[in-house]
Amino acid sequence: MGGDFLAAVTERQRQRLLDLGKHVDHAAGTTLLNQGDPAPPVLILRSGFVKALRAAQEGTSPMIVDLLGAGDVLGVEDCLARRPSHLAYVATKPVRVLEIPQNAFHGFLDDDKQAMALIAADLGHRVRLRNVALGFATAKVRSRLTAYLARLQALYGRQTESGVVIDVGLNHADLASAIGASAAAVNAEMAKLKNEGFLATGYKTIHVKKPLREDGPPLSPAARPRRIPQMRLGRRIAMG
Repeated sequence: MGGDFLAAVTERQRQRLLDLGKHVDHAAGTTLLNQGDPAPPVLILRSGFVKALRAAQEGTSPMIVDLLGAGDVLGVEDCLARRPSHLAYVATKPVRVLEIPQNAFHGFLDDDKQAMALIAADLGHRVRLRNVALGFATAKVRSRLTAYLARLQALYGRQTESGVVIDVGLNHADLASAIGASAAAVNAEMAKLKNEGFLATGYKTIHVKKPLREDGPPLSPAARPRRIPQMRLGRRIAMG
């Protein structure tokens, strides 16, 4: 979400959520939920990163539709609709989640309108970000890739003396999945960006050395609440 849900609620609300759920630790690569799981629990991410994936049809390769970090709430859409999980969630880094049964979390929201308002605001924020991302769907691979990397930089980048480090556990195949491109095309564009001095890479890490796009973002993470910085594709497009 646009901030830490447990930090945003009151102490009484926080304690009730802790009483309703249990903390569970998962190693990197672990599937937390499968697409289609019935009555999936709501997961409040306490640490680490999780990629959300969705397959269009049974037997097809899933696409990464979101990346979530500490403070985000996973599965709330399914909880509100009382439907099976419409996404799969896989840890890209070791994670700790507060796991709350679907019925228990639904009852919590029914009883607490303030918490419901926070969840509604978060859902609106996510929809807005996803809609913005769709604006790059028909762009060339480089534009899609740099837009996605700029988003990761703004949301999850860690400032260093020589630039910003993106360390969220994604590899090149994940980047390809997230932007709807082939792994070969992403590998080629990443090599060009490295040769041009924009970035360096390590094991599932990206070190951004200078702005990936001429209109931003700056080489520092954006303060919360999260937002996507303004980017340009042929002409200026407002990204907020």
